[in-house]
Amino acid sequence: MHKKHRWIWLLATGLFFGSVVSCGAASSSSASSRAPAVSRDALAHALDVMLAQGDVKPPVFHGLKEAGLLADIVCTGSEDTKLTLPKKKRMASAYYPFSMNVSLERFLRYGYNPDLPAYLLVPNSVRRGEWTLVDGQHKPLPRLWEHLDTLDKPFLVHGVEHEEITPDVFSGAYYSYDMHRALILFSHKGNPVLISVTRQDNPSDVGKKGAVVGKDADWQYLYSGEEGLSRGGLGWVSSYMYQGMSVSVFCQVKTAKGPMLKVGIFKWLQAGWAGINMVRTRHIKEGCKRFATAMKEILERPALASEEVLARQIALCQSLPQDRLRALVRPYIDHIKEADDSIVRKSPFKKMLASGEYLAAMSKEDMIKMLVQGYLKEILGQKSLGSVTSCQETGTQGNTTF
Repeated sequence: MHKKHRWIWLLATGLFFGSVVSCGAASSSSASSRAPAVSRDALAHALDVMLAQGDVKPPVFHGLKEAGLLADIVCTGSEDTKLTLPKKKRMASAYYPFSMNVSLERFLRYGYNPDLPAYLLVPNSVRRGEWTLVDGQHKPLPRLWEHLDTLDKPFLVHGVEHEEITPDVFSGAYYSYDMHRALILFSHKGNPVLISVTRQDNPSDVGKKGAVVGKDADWQYLYSGEEGLSRGGLGWVSSYMYQGMSVSVFCQVKTAKGPMLKVGIFKWLQAGWAGINMVRTRHIKEGCKRFATAMKEILERPALASEEVLARQIALCQSLPQDRLRALVRPYIDHIKEADDSIVRKSPFKKMLASGEYLAAMSKEDMIKMLVQGYLKEILGQKSLGSVTSCQETGTQGNTTF
């Protein structure tokens, strides 16, 4: 098929960017209340006030009224995703609400902890992430949960985060990009609320060939470093995530069974190639659902170790030499190599796996992530071929236990 014809076919079928969207959301439990009626103009204004905090030079924050309006929508709303968002130039949009049976403090301790990797709650969506600037300085993200008892006025953080996502389920592509970030922690009607703002104003790096091996729920991903798409016949495509923005509202509410965290994600995205946006509303919702599934399962799991214990264990893995880490993840790579999935028998992965090149080239960060995923699978009752606990068994320092 000629390249031009293949491009038209992809545009028509919508097979591109089926799950590449990274959302900051989790799947939801049911809720029966309905959101308060809000005019389109009021919603658009409130979202614009929040998005302005993601500017390179954000204005002084005077948006507590607008933040409260968004909190009301999320805290009292149902989980109907049909809310229409204001249009942003060349971007598709979607609203994605959900809830988790955890407190905001628990979410912050694991999801915004400077001592834990960014992928911890979302290993199926994020390969790696790092705040490169925090309030204009090279310093760690503040421990937001320590400010929950002193919210007489909003607590704000601005910065830049570099993120790389896992491969898309359909195209196999993965991307890395910088985002301007803003975190607004405040109290609304007696409930703690976090609003997270992201602004990706510049195109990502060109998409590279990756792979989801087996079921996406197995968290088995491959990264080639080669530009293009892994889907058959589409290696020629130079794809990008051109721009994106989101306003995510995390609102803790009281229930008879304890605190519940209700979340609403307002998201816009443009991604594709040749300047054409291939993203549709359904793609954003599918990406959020993918992101959501793992987060909800992990955070609601009572067996999840404390954030301090996890941080110490991961630090122990980081202290090991790379050859020892390779030995620990070799069972995973051998398992992927023998997987009943045609992708591992295709270029470029077949040669990389068979020759040992893939394992030899793995970064320390990727190997540790594989072990963290192994631990998470263990607490979720799934098959695991290795865990961060293996670092303790082979290391020479500490006696951290789970």
